[in-house]
Amino acid sequence: MDVKSFVQVYYRELYSPECVAAMERFLTDDYVEHQYTAGFTKAGLRAYVEKRLAENPGHRMIIHHIIQERDFVFLFVEEKLANGVDVARAELFRTANGRIAEHWGAHVIDEKNRKNDNGTFDGSRVNRDVDHGRKHAARFEELDVRGFDGQELEAFLESRTPDYKQHSPKGGDGRDGLVNILKKMKETGTKMIMLPKRTIVEGDFIVSHRFYDTSPPHPLVNRINTFDVFRLNADGKAVEHWDVMEDVPSADMLDKLF
Repeated sequence: MDVKSFVQVYYRELYSPECVAAMERFLTDDYVEHQYTAGFTKAGLRAYVEKRLAENPGHRMIIHHIIQERDFVFLFVEEKLANGVDVARAELFRTANGRIAEHWGAHVIDEKNRKNDNGTFDGSRVNRDVDHGRKHAARFEELDVRGFDGQELEAFLESRTPDYKQHSPKGGDGRDGLVNILKKMKETGTKMIMLPKRTIVEGDFIVSHRFYDTSPPHPLVNRINTFDVFRLNADGKAVEHWDVMEDVPSADMLDKLF
């Protein structure tokens, strides 16, 4: 079984009545859990899954994107809960010696009152016949650090196309949707901090695990564990974007989260 299939089988069995067996079969003895809602432990993960399933009859997981680079596998998932509630989930796994050794994740309820007409889970799928992600990932991350931390808003003119398609429910379509938000923050003396933690690439996709914060603290943007997913064109510019942005309850969790 290849690594992608291995991780998908584990994930589907984890969120099922086979949860305990899946953990025993797929996880290493020294497995590291970074999900705070799972208490950063194996036992906490089991308790979280079992509670999730018990409270949501008909619970379903739909995997929309799967990206692999070396021993890392990323899943972008739609979780169906009770009463029509949908959750966007980002799940990143590190494998070692044929098992899963580490997991990072974030999840957020899918906002139905959107600022764009695109769906959270629709859009393009990875094109593995090209290598845009690998060629341009370092430059793309560099431009985003300049744009966010350096407040060089012109950096986004280099990193994104004008008709940049936004799948996050919180952002407007087009490059200006992002630039205008940051411009207003800059004018009020607020700086958006962006710290890239790890980047996974395959084909024309980049998955960037990031920490966002603001200085001084902004009431709506404060300590966010984020997975940004970008589709790049041949010039290294983002033409499409998805994200999962999860608020971090307390600063003392940050070291374990990342």
